[in-house]
Amino acid sequence: MKSALCGLLIATTMACADAESASQGPAASASQAAGIPASQNQDAVVAEVAGRKITAKDLDDHWQKTDPGERARVTQLLYQNQRNVLDQMIADALLEQAAKDAGMPVEKFVAEQTAKLLTPVTDAEIEQFYNANKDRAQGRTLEQLKTPIFDFLAGNRRAQARAQLVDSLKQKSALRVMLQPPRQHVELASHDPAVGPATAPVTLIEFSDYQ
Repeated sequence: MKSALCGLLIATTMACADAESASQGPAASASQAAGIPASQNQDAVVAEVAGRKITAKDLDDHWQKTDPGERARVTQLLYQNQRNVLDQMIADALLEQAAKDAGMPVEKFVAEQTAKLLTPVTDAEIEQFYNANKDRAQGRTLEQLKTPIFDFLAGNRRAQARAQLVDSLKQKSALRVMLQPPRQHVELASHDPAVGPATAPVTLIEFSDYQ
């Protein structure tokens, strides 16, 4: 038989993650831990049929039972998108407060602070980028693409400088993030092969394909 390692999955709620959650604020609700969006209470009735009420928890439990892989993918995607938007909101709030403290408009504050972090784009960097992506140039010369390449590289540096500025503001703030990532619970049988103590706070599951 030949096995191919597919990945590692953290299967239990880690003790370190619990400690981090406790330091950040209130623990996640049961519905959040199960992957149900925070806006959907697990007791909320999502359908009534044949005299029976189906709750959000019933729906999620059935989804987990019938298609756990897709549920895990979707809940992780939902969390990642929520986290991306939350990070944008946090950055905006930090910049607005810092600009207010400095007594200037946000745009001016960001422009002045990021200017201190920027390095100019050189001709050598433009040529290096062109050569690295020459197969996508569609026959256009370096001279023809010099301006758009410069704009692209300069835009990337402005974005990186803004991210550096936000990171520095985060370090000075009392930032707390309580949004919890989804966790997948994996049932382990007593006869499953294992290495290490049964009381370990983290369990890693190795998935293999057998042929």
